[in-house]
Amino acid sequence: MNFCDCNSQPKAQAAECNCKLPAPGPGLQLGIATVPMQPWETPYEPAKALKQGTMFPCLDLPFFITGGESNG
Repeated sequence: MNFCDCNSQPKAQAAECNCKLPAPGPGLQLGIATVPMQPWETPYEPAKALKQGTMFPCLDLPFFITGGESNG
């Protein structure tokens, strides 16, 4: 969704464009990130970490292409 079309105008008009993106409504927030604390653990050896795609065993989780179901 494009709220401002200043970039589609000729260069001379775009320089004068004063478009402002709308702010969220009252009581709305754009987003909040929550990151849980990760306790330290002994990491994998570099070769295994590269193969697994992570150096931390607790983050070595299965990956399902079909949205959480196993194809097996």
